[in-house]
Amino acid sequence: MKRFAIILFITGLFCQQGLWQSGTAYTLPEGRWEVGLFQPARWGQGQAREISFYKLSSLFIPNISIKQKWSKLDDFVLSTNHTLLYPTPLLKKLQSPLGMDIGEPNMFALISPEFDIPPVIIISNMLLISMPLYSDRILTGKIGVSVAFGGSGLAKESTIDLPLVYHRLAVLYNGWSVRFGLDMNGSIKKSISYLIDGDILLIPGMKGDMAIEHKGMLAWKKSHRFQVSLGYKLVYGVYPDGYPNKNITRTHLLPLIDFQWARD
Repeated sequence: MKRFAIILFITGLFCQQGLWQSGTAYTLPEGRWEVGLFQPARWGQGQAREISFYKLSSLFIPNISIKQKWSKLDDFVLSTNHTLLYPTPLLKKLQSPLGMDIGEPNMFALISPEFDIPPVIIISNMLLISMPLYSDRILTGKIGVSVAFGGSGLAKESTIDLPLVYHRLAVLYNGWSVRFGLDMNGSIKKSISYLIDGDILLIPGMKGDMAIEHKGMLAWKKSHRFQVSLGYKLVYGVYPDGYPNKNITRTHLLPLIDFQWARD
């Protein structure tokens, strides 16, 4: 249960383009707010700019993202998304002060207390290109690069080898990672929409150097101010397996549910 909570904690998307579509190149209309239990809080800061952050994780992973829409050529929309993360408070918390207080340093710990956790930051930059298709569908292509600073003193044995978590934080040990993806948003009925996506994450130089992720979601929109979504996340990843093995591959299927509210 604790591991599943950590996965949700770190991770953590229709009629009008941009509404409820955090994974596309579209930005929210100016002044609109969207907030979900697990989805990021999003704010349309201007006609072509959107600011977002993950509420739950902000207590332990201070974070902020800025999406800037640059141009619209014919049917193509081009945007960039820039994210800043400071994961040090969470990494320290996962060393389990509770365990140390009751005399067993490794009790409940996802990271052994023997490792030093220095101040580290992650900066991610992503290019998004969205194109409307027939039948109210939107196809989005993504390519991004993440870089980390301050992680040179981190021991590789301190990784958190969980789906969704490992391949996002492994950049702290390697210094950089890349990501490619495709999203398809569409509508089944006026009030029901869907999202299908696929992503490839690559962390060169790490034992767990690759993950393939796929998500499927159905959303019921009661109004332009409230939406419920339900789906799944499928993860095929390579993880470190310790000496003498170089790696181990695993497949995980995780349930997803969210409630989202909006204000114009």
